[in-house]
Amino acid sequence: MNVLERAECLLDAGSSGNMNFTVVAGYRGQLEEPVVHRALQILQDEHLLLRSSLQWEGESCRFVPTTEPVPVLTGPWPADLHPQAAAQAWKPAAIAALRQRFSGHGKPLWRITWLRGTDGGELLLTFHHAIADGLSAMALVQRLFTLVATLGVGSEPVPAADWDATMPDLERIFPCCPQEGGEITPLLDRKDIGLTTSYALAELTPPASQAVLAWTRRRGLRLNATLHGAFLQSLVATGVLPSHTLASTVVNLRHLAQPALPWELMRLLRVCVDTPVVVNPSDPLEPLAAHLHGVLQGQLREGAPLQALNTIAASLGDGPSPRTLWQRSWREGGLITNLGRVPVASHHGSLRLERLFFVANIEPIALPERPFVVLGAMGFAEGLSLTCLHIEQQVEESAAEAVLADMTQRLLALA
Repeated sequence: MNVLERAECLLDAGSSGNMNFTVVAGYRGQLEEPVVHRALQILQDEHLLLRSSLQWEGESCRFVPTTEPVPVLTGPWPADLHPQAAAQAWKPAAIAALRQRFSGHGKPLWRITWLRGTDGGELLLTFHHAIADGLSAMALVQRLFTLVATLGVGSEPVPAADWDATMPDLERIFPCCPQEGGEITPLLDRKDIGLTTSYALAELTPPASQAVLAWTRRRGLRLNATLHGAFLQSLVATGVLPSHTLASTVVNLRHLAQPALPWELMRLLRVCVDTPVVVNPSDPLEPLAAHLHGVLQGQLREGAPLQALNTIAASLGDGPSPRTLWQRSWREGGLITNLGRVPVASHHGSLRLERLFFVANIEPIALPERPFVVLGAMGFAEGLSLTCLHIEQQVEESAAEAVLADMTQRLLALA
């Protein structure tokens, strides 16, 4: 178990929240149960972490091998009788999957919920964050549907590359980063009172998504900066956050780092960039987006990824309890986590992937004056999905939907 994997397990064990996330893949076509189970077994054979479980010894944890298959829970998909209900069928299934903790005990650290219809359905893949991040999970979605398409016509799949055998040299990629660990400051005011997470979803059409991307490119910005700026303006406009706030960005570094991190990095690697900002919803979006973009790029040039890793390593070096590590890690305010455009194909034999997005738990942080709201942004099949992850006890469902509606209008106005 490496430093990041151990950190995720300790964070998970230190709070009432679960460090789980779910990828929702909606498809059209017929998918047979034996084919799904065979494809999942192949995935487990290909990836060591997918056939691993957790073993706790006091306050220490480690991975242990397991021969248990991936659990698959099936349920009906209502699209055959109620097409409108199908658009929301993922939500209760995802909430149920995310609220179930991965405790180990010989069970794999991922599971499947399958909403199955006659000619379509949705596969929900839920992972413990210690064994996958968002982009590696999308790679597994691509491989899963490739396997399903191959097995569905009676062919044997071509063996995949050994993704577990390669780890990039981060010191070479970020050579300017200082190697000392970050300062450790316990945050004793953090309170865990068992808060729960819910989700609101907005999906931009391909033309609208392309217009937003074109606006961003003309200004030399990254898309995540445009989305983050619009999100913050909407949070302030709808009264969820105050105008003086802390903008936090969690980004996957593969496509932001130069040179880009290789696809074989199947481990959690993230950098959190915090930027104090004053947000005026009536101001143009461009200055705020440009400021967020500049801070992020500066952090990357300075080697923030390795600094983040070194800080985690330093915090683990004194042998913290799960509770202690959890107290050191909280965020506040509005947060964006951005996957970018995921390399998952739409067509797989007779199956067609129609939608792909992700949801995750928010840590159960009690900050009454600073609700913790997360935007999950991802591009698939030329369209953008925007998921507002919010703590139910802090932000009502109608407020989360209002944030996304306001944000969508701001993005459409850029065209």
